[in-house]
Amino acid sequence: MNARMGGIMHQEKLDIVEGQRADATASVAGSRGGIEQRPALQVYFKCAHAYCRVVRNAEGTGYTARCPKCGGTQQFQVGPGGTNQRMFVLSCNK
Repeated sequence: MNARMGGIMHQEKLDIVEGQRADATASVAGSRGGIEQRPALQVYFKCAHAYCRVVRNAEGTGYTARCPKCGGTQQFQVGPGGTNQRMFVLSCNK
């Protein structure tokens, strides 16, 4: 976890359990110009007073949320034993 991020994220990793929720996907342009569906998280950054939609990485292993105000990042890993939660609140420690 990035040392600059605080709030509810005090773990080094958070395993996200992927489900079959249609509202948790985002259209992303594929490498061949087509459209593919990727699951997404909603993250609220308290310090920036902004919501961000965070799309799963191309490898399908996790998400990287970046604060629009300070650029701090928070990693979310996909894995077994995680959470079905799709919305998170983060706060930068600056």
